[in-house]
Amino acid sequence: MSFHSSHPKPAPTGLERLLDEPSLLGQTGRLGLLTHPAGVTQTLLPSALALLQRGFPLERLYGPEHGIDGSGQAGEAPEVQADRTTGLPTHSLYEKSLGEMADLIGQVDTLLVDLQDVGVRFYTFVSTLVQVLEAAQQKGVRVVVLDRPNPLGFRVEGPVLQPAFRSFVGMLEIPLRHGLTLGECGRLVHPGLEVIPCNPQTPFGLGGLPWVPPSPNLPHPETVHLYVGMGLVEATLASEGRGTALPFQVAGAPGLDAPALAARLNALKLPAVRFRPTYFKPTFSKHQGVLCAGVQVHLLELPQEALPIGLAVLGALAEQGVRILPDWWQKLLGIPFAPDLLYPDTALERTRLWADQARKYALEALQPIWLYPRSGF
Repeated sequence: MSFHSSHPKPAPTGLERLLDEPSLLGQTGRLGLLTHPAGVTQTLLPSALALLQRGFPLERLYGPEHGIDGSGQAGEAPEVQADRTTGLPTHSLYEKSLGEMADLIGQVDTLLVDLQDVGVRFYTFVSTLVQVLEAAQQKGVRVVVLDRPNPLGFRVEGPVLQPAFRSFVGMLEIPLRHGLTLGECGRLVHPGLEVIPCNPQTPFGLGGLPWVPPSPNLPHPETVHLYVGMGLVEATLASEGRGTALPFQVAGAPGLDAPALAARLNALKLPAVRFRPTYFKPTFSKHQGVLCAGVQVHLLELPQEALPIGLAVLGALAEQGVRILPDWWQKLLGIPFAPDLLYPDTALERTRLWADQARKYALEALQPIWLYPRSGF
C-alpha cells in the first residue's frame, strides 16, 4: 500500500505529515529509523527525537554513508554506539554485506526511512535504500519511507544508467539527474512500497525548508545544482574542491594554467555561469597540502541545465593534460567512456540531447512510479 498526495494541505516532508497524523503508520512493533543529520523537522528537531516526543516506540537508529552523525567524509561512515541526542543504539548500514544488513535490520519489525536525497544518481542514499529493501524483504521487515522534496525538482538530465555500469554509485536505471523523490526511487524496486508523501514543491533555504547538509561537501542548496555536473570531476586526477571551503565549486590541479582554463570555459558562453581563475590548497583528499590552479564556478542564477557545466570543465581540464579515469567515469555517468565526450565545445549540445532522451524515458518508464503530478520537467 502507498500513501498518495491527496492530503488537502500536504506537509513539506513525510516526517511532518506523520507527526501530524500518527495513525498513518498503524501498528509498528519494534520500530527503527534510518536517518542522518538532515532528517529534521522545520524547527530543526532531529526526526528521532521528534518521533519519540510524539510517542512512537522507536528502539534503534541506522545510518547511511557519512554516518548517523554526518561526520564522515566521502566513503566513510563512523560507527557510533549510541545516538548523542536520544541515547538509542545506532548501526551503520554503509559498506555492509546484504547478510550483515539483513541481520541489523532484522532487529526491528518496521523501519522508517527519513533521508534527504539530492536528486543525483551517483549520490549513495538511493543505493542504500535499494539494499535496505532487499535486506528487509529477507527478514520480513516492513519499510516505510518518509518522503522529502528533491532539491533539484522534477527536471531530468543526463544519460540513463546502462545495466553494465551498475554499481553502488548507480543502482537504478534512471537519468543522472533523475527528478524523483527518494520514495519514488524506492517504488522502482518495490512498486507497493509504503511512502508517506511530502509536498514536493517545497523549496529549501530562506522561506523554505532549512538546509542541513546531507553530506559534508554539499553545504548549500546551490552546491547541489553544481554537483550534478561538477561531481564528474571525481573521475579525474584533478581536485573537485574537497578539502576546501568550496567543494564542487572549484576544480584544479598542480601546474595548470588557471587564466587560460577560465578563458576557455567562459568562451563557451554556458547559460547561468561564469568562471574565474583560482588557486587553492586542499586540506584533505586529492592534492592535500599542494597548491592547485584551476577555476571557480560562479552561478549567476540557478541553472536550468547543470550537467553541461561539469562536462565542459572536465573537457577543459583534459585539454590541459589532466588524467581522466575511464572506469570511474563510466560508473558515475553510467555509459561507456568515449574521448569525444570530453569536447568542451559540444558539452551543451550533447547534454541537451541526453535531456531529451531522459524526458522521453521518464514518461515511458518512470511515470508509473510517480507519486506526484509534474509538468515541464
